Amino acid sequence: MMKWCLVAAGVRDLARPAEKLSVSQNIALTATGFIWVRYSFVITPVNYSLAAVNLFVGSTGLGQLGRIWYFNRTGKDPVREAFQSKVAAPVPAKA
Repeated sequence: MMKWCLVAAGVRDLARPAEKLSVSQNIALTATGFIWVRYSFVITPVNYSLAAVNLFVGSTGLGQLGRIWYFNRTGKDPVREAFQSKVAAPVPAKA
């Protein structure tokens, strides 16, 4: 259950600027996530819930690494821009 908190933290990091994200932390999350996915299929009995949570941990880490790479290459962070535009969008008044 606690590993799902790592997934939630990775999703919450979408709101953070790409220049503030840690490369080493996201490499560690990606590596451990995918290593544990492999392990969860090797053990007997196969643990599909462990595989699922670790797949999401590895995927969020990989996604954040992609954001960092793109920001370092172009200087733009479209994920943050899209996230801010949805959060800052005015709510229409009820008639």
